[in-house]
Amino acid sequence: MNLVKSVLTTGVALLIFSAGISQQEPTGWRGPARDGIFPGKNLLTSWPAGGPKLLWKYDNLGSGFASAAVTSDRVYTVGTHDSTSSIFCFNLTGQLLWKKPLGREWTTNFPGSRSTPSIIDGMGYYVNGLGVVYCFNAKTGDIIWSRELLQECHGENRSWGFVDNLIVDGDKLYCTPSGKKKNVVALNRRTGEMIWENSGNAESSAYCTPVLIENAGKKIFINQPGKAYIALNPDNGKLLWKYEKQEEHASSHRTPIYRDGYLLGLDDETTGCVMLKIAPDGSGVQVAWRNPALFTVQGEAVAIGNRIYSPGNRSKLYCVDWATGQTLFSQVFGNGIFVLIAADNLLYSYDVNGNFCLLKPLNDRVETVGSFKVTGGSNEHFSHPVIGDGKLFIRHENSLFVYNISK
Repeated sequence: MNLVKSVLTTGVALLIFSAGISQQEPTGWRGPARDGIFPGKNLLTSWPAGGPKLLWKYDNLGSGFASAAVTSDRVYTVGTHDSTSSIFCFNLTGQLLWKKPLGREWTTNFPGSRSTPSIIDGMGYYVNGLGVVYCFNAKTGDIIWSRELLQECHGENRSWGFVDNLIVDGDKLYCTPSGKKKNVVALNRRTGEMIWENSGNAESSAYCTPVLIENAGKKIFINQPGKAYIALNPDNGKLLWKYEKQEEHASSHRTPIYRDGYLLGLDDETTGCVMLKIAPDGSGVQVAWRNPALFTVQGEAVAIGNRIYSPGNRSKLYCVDWATGQTLFSQVFGNGIFVLIAADNLLYSYDVNGNFCLLKPLNDRVETVGSFKVTGGSNEHFSHPVIGDGKLFIRHENSLFVYNISK
């Protein structure tokens, strides 16, 4: 599978906090815990022919793959016109409130925005495909501060542009510029000043997505630069543990999923997946199980109850037991690579050809209970969908679509 598709599907990011951390606006990268689960009740359990009702759409975002960052009263995203990215801010009915330019954006392979803004306490944060971090006023879009972090930290920008899903927690903003000495850094989110730096794994970016978890009452920052999972103390940046992948060509494009002291790591067909058990004091990990058959060519997994649902070998969907790693079933599904999210115990599937499906998990399969085709530009459908306030937000190239999925 073309690497760019893997990078953009798994690396295009919404920005938010992770498991066990106080949940603040906006609903972000794969939900409040970054595990693909979005809050929401009283959602439609099936869709009419043609899909749910389209509430509004906007068709002049420009190029890019940023999804929507949805707060209680605003919707933010980023698009690129003539090599310059801009922040777009809408109200919940689709009225464009303002559009503010940021600066030069990635223009080479698959040009346009990669990440998605995060909004907290009246401030927004965005990192572009060139590794420039922006802090902006969420009410007006005016830039408060910016840093060319990739350049400052001597990070290496790989073939498909810089992709980093920033994490905000308290007064800290965490970023992984992947320099050999400044591999992971924490900035003061209000001023942009450096708080700490860590050499991490001293490898270039793997287009990975970090998580900030709470294990036995202690916060841990976990990321996957290069071929290793690394865990840092977010207070001071000290390395807590490192898990080196043994495979020569191991990549690290997927978001790990944390639950109750266990961390699920997903990779491509060379490595499969691994479940790591984190020590109660957070000082180390040990392998609980492996499943070489479970890998995501693209996309991300979700865990509902004791079952893991994941895109697998091209057009297959896999269901794996969380505790043992046993494959419970696999099912040929869809017309190509797809990504999964979930809400109210239902799965939502979106593939690179624009096919969107609502799936009901059953004991030995998933059942399609609704589907429609997202129409827009001519490029692949790489952006991750978002659910918020009973609505489904889908970005495709120049357009943002908003559907009603509540009863």
